[in-house]
Amino acid sequence: MGCGASKDLVERDHLPQEKLRGAIDDVTQRMSVSKQCFETTSNLHPRVSHGAMGAAAVLNGCPVRDDFGGDVCLTIIDPQNDFMEGGSLGVTGAKADLDRVCTLLRDHADSIGRVVVTLDTHHQMHIAHSSFWQQSPPPFTMIAAADIRSGKYSPANPEHAEWALHYATQLEAQGKFTIIIWPEHCLVGSPGHTLYAPLAEALHAWSSKRTRTVTWVLKGQNNLTEMYSALRAEVVRDDDPSTRLNQQLITALGLHSKVVVCGQAKSHCVNYTLRDLLSGWPKGREADLVLLDDGCSPVSGYEKHADLLVTDMKAAGVTVIKCGEASIIMPPAKG
Repeated sequence: MGCGASKDLVERDHLPQEKLRGAIDDVTQRMSVSKQCFETTSNLHPRVSHGAMGAAAVLNGCPVRDDFGGDVCLTIIDPQNDFMEGGSLGVTGAKADLDRVCTLLRDHADSIGRVVVTLDTHHQMHIAHSSFWQQSPPPFTMIAAADIRSGKYSPANPEHAEWALHYATQLEAQGKFTIIIWPEHCLVGSPGHTLYAPLAEALHAWSSKRTRTVTWVLKGQNNLTEMYSALRAEVVRDDDPSTRLNQQLITALGLHSKVVVCGQAKSHCVNYTLRDLLSGWPKGREADLVLLDDGCSPVSGYEKHADLLVTDMKAAGVTVIKCGEASIIMPPAKG
C-alpha cells in the first residue's frame, strides 16, 4: 500500500475507532513528508513545485535544500540513444559532441555544482508520430492546418480532431513550424530513451565526486503538443500547467555563475531551450549563458537553424565557446 501505510490501516474493519484514527494520522503525516519532497523550499529562491507530471517533470533526488548556486551549472539537452548515430532520429556528430562534454565534465567537476539533464520522453501516440494520425503518414511528412481542415490528415482518435486543427493553426501563427512527423523516438521504456552510455558513466562519476544528484528534466510526455524546448511546449495546453514557460526552473538556474548548454539537437531542442532560457534570464547577465558550439549538432537538413542559433546568441551577448575552452568560464574549484 502506498505512502508506507501500516498493516493496521489495511485491517481497519477490525480496529477500534481510536486505533483507526491513529493509523490515519500516521498515514497523513507520511503523505505530508512525501509532498515536501516535491515542494522543496530554499531560503535562496521561492518554492519550486515538481509535482506536475504532464509535459515536463523535474526529478532531483528530493534534496532537503537546493542551495547549489554560485558555481557552474552544466545543462545537457536530450543526450539519449535515439539521437546518437544509429538511433531512430540519429544526429550526425552526436557521439563526438557528447564525448567532448564527458571530458569537460571530468576535467571541471570541482567547478560544476549542478548538472541538469533533459530527457525527451514520448508515448507512441504522440501528435508528432505517425501512429497519432489515421493516415499513418511516414516520417518527415509535413502536416499543415489546411491539410487537417480538408480532411487529408485526421487524428486516429476523433476526439482529437478539434485540438489537432487548433494546434496546427497555432504553430503556423508563431511562424516557426508546421506539424512534422518524426520517426518514433525516445519512447518510454525503450533502449532509445536511455542515456548515451559514456555520458551516464561520466555523470555517475561527477555525482559520486560532488556527492550531489543530477537534476533530470523529463519533457514531451503530453501527447498533444510538441516540446522542443525543455522549458515550455510549442503550444500550451490549458489543462497541463507544465506546458507553460518554466520560470521556476529558470530562476533556479539563475542562482549559478554560469549556465553551460549543450546536447542534441542544435537545430531543435538545444536551440529552443536556449532561446527560452534567454527570454527569462536576468537582464545584464546574458554572458553568463554559455553555448558549447562543438557540444551539439543539427538534425540533417536543418543546419541553417543551428547556424542562426549561434548568430543570434552572439548578437544577444551569450557566450559561445568550444568544449576545450571551458576553463575560461570556470570559477575557482570548490570542494
